Amino acid sequence: MCEKSVLLIFPASKWELKDTFCQPLGILTLGAALKQAGIKVSIIDLSAEGWSKRKFHNYLKNGYFSHIGVTVLSPFREIGYEIIDMAKKVSPEIITIVGGPHASLRGEKILAECQNIDIAFSGEAELDIVDIINNPLKRFYDLGVVEDIDKCPIPDRSFIRHLKYTTFSGIWVGDSTSMKWIRGCQWRKCTFCSRSELTISHRRRTPEKIIEEIAIIQNELKYKNLFVVDDSLMFKSKYVKTILEMKIKEGLDIPFWALARADHLDDESLGLLRKANCSGLEIGIEAAAPRVIEMYKKTDLKPTLWKQKLESTFELADKHNILTIGTVIVGGPYETKNEIQQTTDLCKNLKVDVIQAFPFLYIIGSELWKQAIEQGQISSEQYFTYNDKKFATTEFTTEELIKMAMETEHTVNSPLKNPSRYIRIVKKFIRQRKWSMIGNNFIRLPLIIKNFLFEHPYEVIPDEYHQ
Repeated sequence: MCEKSVLLIFPASKWELKDTFCQPLGILTLGAALKQAGIKVSIIDLSAEGWSKRKFHNYLKNGYFSHIGVTVLSPFREIGYEIIDMAKKVSPEIITIVGGPHASLRGEKILAECQNIDIAFSGEAELDIVDIINNPLKRFYDLGVVEDIDKCPIPDRSFIRHLKYTTFSGIWVGDSTSMKWIRGCQWRKCTFCSRSELTISHRRRTPEKIIEEIAIIQNELKYKNLFVVDDSLMFKSKYVKTILEMKIKEGLDIPFWALARADHLDDESLGLLRKANCSGLEIGIEAAAPRVIEMYKKTDLKPTLWKQKLESTFELADKHNILTIGTVIVGGPYETKNEIQQTTDLCKNLKVDVIQAFPFLYIIGSELWKQAIEQGQISSEQYFTYNDKKFATTEFTTEELIKMAMETEHTVNSPLKNPSRYIRIVKKFIRQRKWSMIGNNFIRLPLIIKNFLFEHPYEVIPDEYHQ
């Protein structure tokens, strides 16, 4: 056989749809491992490229690849399999490999979902990918997790440096990259999430390794902004405080955004975050009604105290001039219209800058997904399924839940219903000295208004509601 040439692909959710938020850190890390081993490797983030099926097919025809690896995501698995099938049609000799969350959730069963898969692996492959390419011994590898994640190479962003990832929750933030400080969620209790099924144990990189990577991002790659995409950073912990203090001491002033839990934030941690140049936080609100919060196992606090905690957390974030994005779930199992309205009313009153509302999904591996299967309400083959009254788990259709989710978003986000929100965001940009963000978001304002008035935020058609 000719020299090995590996193509790693992160699929889009839909052909020709561009999504430039989060870089595919998984395949960038695998690419770095292969590159260090002297194996020729190429990477395509189809989600950010926005390629058509024809353009991708021509790319395959005009190149030579001995191996193609695809990240498979449960809701978009068919596109992943389409890529695999396309590769085999172009060249039957290509060795096809799949990994990613869906492979970890399905295990060896994934081989039956697409006949053209040659090799599949569950778990984390950074320390094994070179052996899998050079000396494949079986069709399915159960790799588990890398316990010492400092042994993994730093993601090689040179593969995608030509792409610009510039927006976060609809806000223009500039040329950005993504980064992980930890792996796995330390909480792992939320019943709507599949983290517990994935058994991704919580592991931390050493602060020194994190600071080394931030220095490369800021000083060598010259990114202007950083997204820390970890599931659950404990911002009151000594670990995170050490990282933030080291970032300040080393003069690494690149602005960053992160995901956070309301019950892991206080005045001291928010003050340190701002001092370390944190621009914004995405915080899970999920719901307001105590019964729903208890069902979701969202917090160790008494469910009746959740609303109060959210109010104080967003108030403190506003005090420290940190932008906030709040996420909510609309229409969980047996959630009533009154309970949904409680969430909408809470969003109106919080000092939150952006709301992202999602109709409830039964996600493969989550506790609520398993319960619905046990009760015969959905089937085990429905991996990513919107709630609907046909399942007898809600009084609403999916279309009605989508409409209510949009209404919840618009109570905060709409420039027509809530113009004061835009004034607050501009004030925070000014206090953060983010002049380019003010200008670029002002330029985008007509598009923002157009999207609120005319665009549907959920790329769903009726026959795809219940995959």
